[in-house]
Amino acid sequence: MSDHTEQRLTAREMVRVHAYPVLAFISSISLLSIAILLIPQAVKIDRYNRCVDAQVALREAINPKGLTTPGKMNYLKAVEHCEGF
Repeated sequence: MSDHTEQRLTAREMVRVHAYPVLAFISSISLLSIAILLIPQAVKIDRYNRCVDAQVALREAINPKGLTTPGKMNYLKAVEHCEGF
């Protein structure tokens, strides 16, 4: 078995040896930061969707015709309520 401690690498070989781990680390950090930055937007959208669903269900419950599918007007009023208008 040969000992690799006395082996000399050229500059090009050093770059080849170290480039993959460095690029892998940088890309992992980028993906992690993107995921962390998307959390507030996901929470906001989830709350908005739950608000719209609750408003549509509320408007369906008071619908005199007893329809189970929300009409366009029910949906638009629910969106208007959840957006704060």
